[in-house]
Amino acid sequence: MMQLHWLKTAWRNLRHNGAFSLINLVGLTTGFAGAMLIFCLLNYHLSFDNFHKDAGRIYRIVSMSDYDKEDYSQGVPQPLGKAFRNDYAYGEQVVMRAGLEEPQISVGEGASRKLFHIAAAYVEPGYFRIFNYPFLEGNEAVLQEPNNAVITRREANRLFPGQSAIGKQFLLSNKYKFTIAGILEDIPVNSVNQQQIYLSYSNFRTADPWMASDSSWGAVSSEIQCFIKLRPGITGTAVEKIFPAFLTKNSPRAAKSTKLFMQPLNDIHFNRTYDGQIEKKQLWGLALIGLFLVITAGINFVNLATARLFHRSREAGVRKVLGSSGAQIRWQFMMETGMLVLGAMVLSVLAAYLLLPRFNQLFDTNIAGSVIFQAPFVLFTAILFSLVTLLVGYYPGTVLSRMKAVETIKGKMISSSAAGIPLRKILVVLQFSIVLFMLSCTLIISRQLRSSMDTEIGFNKAGIVMINIPEENKSAIDGLRNQLTALAGVNKLSFCFTSPMSDMNNTNEFKYDNRPRAEPFQLNVKAADTSYLSAFGLQLVAGRNLYGGDTINGCLVNETFVKRVMAKSPESVIGKTLKIYDIKTMIVGVVKDFHTNNFHQDIEPVCMYSDYQHYYNCAVNIDMQHARQLLPVMEKLWKDVYPDYTWSYEFLDDNIREMYHAEEVLLQLIQTFSLLAILVGCIGLFGMVSFMAVQRKKEIGVRKVLGASIGSILWLFLKEFIRLLLIALVVAIPVAWYVMHRWLQEFVFRLNLDAGSFLWPVVITFVMVIVTISLKSLKAALDNPVISLKNE
Repeated sequence: MMQLHWLKTAWRNLRHNGAFSLINLVGLTTGFAGAMLIFCLLNYHLSFDNFHKDAGRIYRIVSMSDYDKEDYSQGVPQPLGKAFRNDYAYGEQVVMRAGLEEPQISVGEGASRKLFHIAAAYVEPGYFRIFNYPFLEGNEAVLQEPNNAVITRREANRLFPGQSAIGKQFLLSNKYKFTIAGILEDIPVNSVNQQQIYLSYSNFRTADPWMASDSSWGAVSSEIQCFIKLRPGITGTAVEKIFPAFLTKNSPRAAKSTKLFMQPLNDIHFNRTYDGQIEKKQLWGLALIGLFLVITAGINFVNLATARLFHRSREAGVRKVLGSSGAQIRWQFMMETGMLVLGAMVLSVLAAYLLLPRFNQLFDTNIAGSVIFQAPFVLFTAILFSLVTLLVGYYPGTVLSRMKAVETIKGKMISSSAAGIPLRKILVVLQFSIVLFMLSCTLIISRQLRSSMDTEIGFNKAGIVMINIPEENKSAIDGLRNQLTALAGVNKLSFCFTSPMSDMNNTNEFKYDNRPRAEPFQLNVKAADTSYLSAFGLQLVAGRNLYGGDTINGCLVNETFVKRVMAKSPESVIGKTLKIYDIKTMIVGVVKDFHTNNFHQDIEPVCMYSDYQHYYNCAVNIDMQHARQLLPVMEKLWKDVYPDYTWSYEFLDDNIREMYHAEEVLLQLIQTFSLLAILVGCIGLFGMVSFMAVQRKKEIGVRKVLGASIGSILWLFLKEFIRLLLIALVVAIPVAWYVMHRWLQEFVFRLNLDAGSFLWPVVITFVMVIVTISLKSLKAALDNPVISLKNE
């Protein structure tokens, strides 16, 4: 009965103090919803590949090529897996995988023929004895036979709806026929391996004889990877120690420039060096932000609660006179807190659920809405509810329970020391510091990315459509060229390996000017036709352009190449020879430098030559005003030339923007939770000003009676918080400078940090403080002093 009475009393108090309840509800809901979304994000990322049996013994062998710079790759030489199995018994399973990205898959014939693009890979059968991807039909042994394939249930249903896929055939890249001999359960979304079709590894030798041969030690492709499940008791560190001797035995040449490392499975998703998705330090930073949101929301509650202690003190005094104990008063207050927190929890869970689709879209995740019903989330919310209710409700309730009945009935307010003002000032400084820090990081990251996107990159990226060209039927490109260039709105057109700036690069050793040894750096080799320079707006600084045909007609290099070979001038390299792929050609021109990679990397030495066999893209410079009309016409012409392939294109500026996808996701995360931090911070300020207004009510009344102006009373409130803000500025700005300085080191071309970089964060924070304080303190300044000074 007592508990029911407490509940009724708590509900009545909350209902009769609607403004107080609403402000607390908004603050708690904002903080909780932000923390819940961050928890979902952390839980999603930290769950990657933790479902595999013996995951702690699974590794990927990765490589580092050391020429003039360290170039890390998740790929290894193809012969490595077989050689390692033969030489050592460290691995319980050692398997190779050759990825194909998303090749074209075709099923059916004639009018019923359907085309798909599905992530696929050639794998050895032991792959499924390492990774826990269960078979629904068949087993890994089917991949021992050539021309067999294993496919996930989802893709089997998509290729053959309403039918059994076992025994069905499909055509890979219009060239290789495979029979489906096994069906896998769908690959979990929290796995780094997202291939949906697995092909017999023996077919890799047919598709790419040289790369799949046992002699291709000098070639490293990021798509050719080696996975190993170590025997019990063997450590990755122990295996790494034998790699130098292993490489020396199998390929002395590769041993000079290549190093191998063991990468644990639980590191793959988080290691950006090897194309991981997000770094763990970023996750822990987000976890701290989530903790900050919860703590700040709790502080705000305490601030508002203590501001109302003057009004609640009489109630507590009357309860004590009527026989209530201190514990009962404390539990009554905690009951009110629990009801508010519970209400905020319900609203937060609902908000998190509704926001998850947009959250997934913004932050490149695949978190299912059902996560809110799963044990980790339920446990998190239960712990959050219990801790916040106990910690937030205990302090104001304790203060009320310790007040003397006689004094509280007379209306005497608790002293400043009892209210813990110094602690709250420290917490407000912390709150300001975090807001300043997050605003500074957000604006600097935004400026760096905007600078990366808008800076002069040495070529034209606007209005260029990159159209994929099938590997086969390269002889058809001349006919396609003639048809596309005849279209109104097409300005320039070039067939090439890739655009000037791309994450798809082909680097190779080379010899310059008949020197006996290869140069100590590699060349970024780009196949390009004679229109490449004009289509992308590249500028010649010496020599002439390419002629059509083969590499015998010469090649172009860039200014960085001239510097790296220690030539006196661009003109001095004209006529000199290059030997690449055992093919000798002559330098006929030098191109002005352009960015070849993203801004994390320096400009590389480049060699461009004509070779239609390596044209994988058609770059079409179009008038963007006619893009909507041009693209369907271009598609029709392309399909007339390549009727057996799917049409795909992308705009070059979008492709370049995608190179900064990880940074953009990080920026969006920081922006989102910075806004939440500002909102919760404003509520916290409101609470502190409310407390001060109650504490200094009589002081304000006396000042007004003595002639104080509204402006001077506003300054009475503002000066306290401006002092705290200045302290926060001294704390936050050096930390933000250090963190951003470290982050910017990842960019070769980066902003310079100076005092101006932190001007706007400081201005924004000052404006936020002044506006928030003024809104509340103005009411206190306008109140009738007679009412303030009257004792009842």
